[in-house]
Amino acid sequence: MDILQSVFPVFLVVAVGAVLRRFRFLDERFIDAANALVYYLLLPALLFHEISATGFREAFSGLLVIGGYAATLGTFLLAWALSGALGAGPAERGSFVQGSVRANLAYVGLPVVVSVVGQAGLRKAGIFLGFIVPLLNALAVVALVVPHGMGKGKGPETAARVLRQVAVNPIILACVAGIAWSLLKLPVPGMARRTLQMLTPATLPLSLLCLGGSFSFERARRGVSLAALSAFLKLVVLTGTGLALYRWMGLSGDDLRIGAIMLGCPTAVVTYVMAAQLSGDTDLAGTIVLVSTAASAFTITAWLFLLRALGW
Repeated sequence: MDILQSVFPVFLVVAVGAVLRRFRFLDERFIDAANALVYYLLLPALLFHEISATGFREAFSGLLVIGGYAATLGTFLLAWALSGALGAGPAERGSFVQGSVRANLAYVGLPVVVSVVGQAGLRKAGIFLGFIVPLLNALAVVALVVPHGMGKGKGPETAARVLRQVAVNPIILACVAGIAWSLLKLPVPGMARRTLQMLTPATLPLSLLCLGGSFSFERARRGVSLAALSAFLKLVVLTGTGLALYRWMGLSGDDLRIGAIMLGCPTAVVTYVMAAQLSGDTDLAGTIVLVSTAASAFTITAWLFLLRALGW
């Protein structure tokens, strides 16, 4: 019950967002504006505030990052092989593969970590996010561009444009800045600190409401079986592989729970945007997001219950 009470409220807020959209308390213009506010200001402010306020050596876990990289790369290669064996077309293949590895770390992972582990866990998860997000973005570009052929038209140009966007990603920049601030042990001026303290409480609830309001059941018209397989790879195979590696490396306690939550996050909503930009299958991308988000409420709970049952 402790685990259920920690995890399910996060997804209930997502459900509230979906209901509010259904009854038009939230409209598309509000959601777009709120998402931009969270993405460009509130979430970077939260991450910088939490990461810079802690000692990097205390919050950074190299094993957490190494295990996350290994599990992600392994699942990426497996998803690539499976999509080829299933005969998926270039557009379907790109959406399937990126949906199998790219996690909604910021909008789902961080709120669950706060609920389960607390503020100290948020700092560790934020540093983990700062290290793994560049890898996830790079793999998404590879998955979407390579199936279409690197020498056919505008693929390389589009990939270069997306890579440039990754380089100035506000979430990545906030994590990097927070890590640098923490490493150098620089003080945050009092006025700036109090401003951040006022801004950051709105971040996670607003992001979850927008996540719920962004769902479109109209996108889930086809490709349900392929989407379910992609979600299975993301929520079960990737997470299970990561946890096995973490235990082999000796991780336990809060670090292991943070790893389970962050690796067990559903597919990120931004995969739909990426699919549209890089000639992926947008219907399949949207369906993967929908299926994985609905299933993750149960799979994250199951992983945490398993860790507690095993005494890890």
